[in-house]
Amino acid sequence: MRLFAIGIAFLPLLHLSLGQPRHHHGGFRHRANRAFIEKRDKITITDTSFTEPTEFPEVVVYVDQYGNPIRTATETVVYIPKETPSPEASTSAPPPPPDSVSSVATPTPVASLPPPPPTAESAPEPSSKQLLSSVAPAATSASALPSDSPEPDTSSSASDLHGVTYSPYKGDGNCKTADEVDRDFSLFSKNFGVIRLYGVDCDQVSTVSKAAKKYGNKLFLGIYDIDNVSPAVATMAADLENDWSMIDTVSVGNELVNNGRATVGQSLAALNTARSSLRAAGYQGPVVVVDTFVAVLSHPELCDQSDYCAVNVHPFFDPNTGAPDAGTFVDSIMQNIRSKLSDPTKRVVVTETGWPWQGQPNGAAIPGLDHQSTAISSIKGTFSSNAADVFLFTAFNDLWKKAEAGTFMAEQFWGMGGRYSPSDQ
Repeated sequence: MRLFAIGIAFLPLLHLSLGQPRHHHGGFRHRANRAFIEKRDKITITDTSFTEPTEFPEVVVYVDQYGNPIRTATETVVYIPKETPSPEASTSAPPPPPDSVSSVATPTPVASLPPPPPTAESAPEPSSKQLLSSVAPAATSASALPSDSPEPDTSSSASDLHGVTYSPYKGDGNCKTADEVDRDFSLFSKNFGVIRLYGVDCDQVSTVSKAAKKYGNKLFLGIYDIDNVSPAVATMAADLENDWSMIDTVSVGNELVNNGRATVGQSLAALNTARSSLRAAGYQGPVVVVDTFVAVLSHPELCDQSDYCAVNVHPFFDPNTGAPDAGTFVDSIMQNIRSKLSDPTKRVVVTETGWPWQGQPNGAAIPGLDHQSTAISSIKGTFSSNAADVFLFTAFNDLWKKAEAGTFMAEQFWGMGGRYSPSDQ
């Protein structure tokens, strides 16, 4: 993989929330920031390894003046030999909006990205105003890579199936009963290996673990409140009766760095506390921090210190990615992430990805049942050889969430196949 840096003008940020799981109980509420950047016609890169002008569709990561990724877009990248005149399309970025635009927010300085690896001699030196383009041809597929991290038990069929996210809340915000959770599992669990949860409220570890045991699934548990790590571990241990055999992974937080609800240091401290508490409680499997790919690209240490890299990637929020290209988008992001890790062979798991079936269009990203089916098929195709490395979002529509313009009024409608839980019908 090659990494190119191209100087561009400073691109201001606009804040837009990302459609990740949010719940109004116990602080289970999280958002992500998105940035609006005008799509460019073509990006030209001088590369002496090419003998003639060559075009590729690439996933481009835009960064702010501090080197922090702020959004991605699929662009046409033109590689030209050093001696070939540049195409007419300008490589300069459009001027920033006037300072009087009230919706523009100045980014807060944070730790800058590490310098990119060396590129061709003709590539300009990276500066504080740059665009990073990770070269990932559209035909490339994700592949499973070895890892020295603790791995879940793969003796069951769970390793051959995709994972899925699940929330044990009714449309009115109340908790589902054990019977309601069991009925949910009877409808979807046979098609998935590992079921991902986000917290320990609503007695969910107890109710879901019983259903998972009955239907033959493993669980990906979550500690959402990183200020109460030890009590969460104690709840898990009690609800599981200290039997951790069905637990694939335990996560610490969900998109907290991306949303500004925790610093990198706080997330990593919580990770270490959780790992120690879980080991003392008898759990020996992977413990990870989960955040968005934007946060991980800015702070790869979130992955470096986790037992594997756990990242949420939603192609729907890239306005230049249509449903047929969802899998390519996810794969390209994974390659970008690997280029930042201290160990590029470390396992990378996409812990959320999907497509809404209802809502408002986001450029080329259009909600709809057919579009959702196409996007999910594209993503599954990307992970055809390592299905367990992706969690599809989500098992049922989440009517307990609030429809918002920032998430294209789609927040409640990510249930695959448009499925509603029986408790909401």
